[in-house]
Amino acid sequence: MKRLKKYWPFMRASIMQMFIYRGTIWLWLIVDVFQFAMMVFLWKAVYQNNDVINGFAFTEMLLYYLLTNLFFVFSDVEAIYAVAEEIREGRISLYLTKPISYRLRLYFELLGRSLGILILLIPVVFLTGFTLFLIFDIVWIVTLEQILIAVLYVPLVFTLVFSFSFLFGTFSIYTTNVFGISIFASVFIRAVSGQLIPLAFYPDSLLSVLNLLPFRFVSYPPLVLLGKVATADAWIGLATLAAWVLLFVGGTALWFRASLKKMVVFGG
Repeated sequence: MKRLKKYWPFMRASIMQMFIYRGTIWLWLIVDVFQFAMMVFLWKAVYQNNDVINGFAFTEMLLYYLLTNLFFVFSDVEAIYAVAEEIREGRISLYLTKPISYRLRLYFELLGRSLGILILLIPVVFLTGFTLFLIFDIVWIVTLEQILIAVLYVPLVFTLVFSFSFLFGTFSIYTTNVFGISIFASVFIRAVSGQLIPLAFYPDSLLSVLNLLPFRFVSYPPLVLLGKVATADAWIGLATLAAWVLLFVGGTALWFRASLKKMVVFGG
């Protein structure tokens, strides 16, 4: 723990930065609320002649997207852009020569960014949820154990996506430009994790492949809170995700160490 204390200032500075540019964040939140409102009308039309589709009732689908938007801040990790920019501008050399871990420094910076956005997002999600409960007369029962499990998933999901994103970010050492790669990685995670639509709507043939990947656990927090994942399965999933995280963290560290031998920095 003492070893990690030197990284707290990076996280704290990143949180403060979110409040400095909170106007941009609020604009992003307004757009997000508008998109969510459009999603409500879309699913209302889909459920017009159906009470339940693939195990989801209409009100459950609304709660799923509301919770997904809340937890999305921990899976929207921009490590690709951060790594690529620092490599391109040569600033990475400044961090590599300091007595700190480059990956841990970036990890805590991006974690601070997510926490800052979360602080601004919670009131918006609360007001949106309160409005939905009033309009659609939603009944939602959640247990303390479900809340605990969902919270335990958050740091593992963040670490998994960070490692995945960081891995693609180091490709800039070889390609000099990762714009296309970053778009692919972002869309890939949202598609295979169930953030676009629940995985229950995917065909069985595709699910058999996605179940072999760890990204399905990204959408587990909202599914657990909605009771769509049994408690026993949620605990097993938590242990499985932890194993995947260790594999990704170790693999990313080895890849980054090998890639540094190929890196050439001008400036910085």
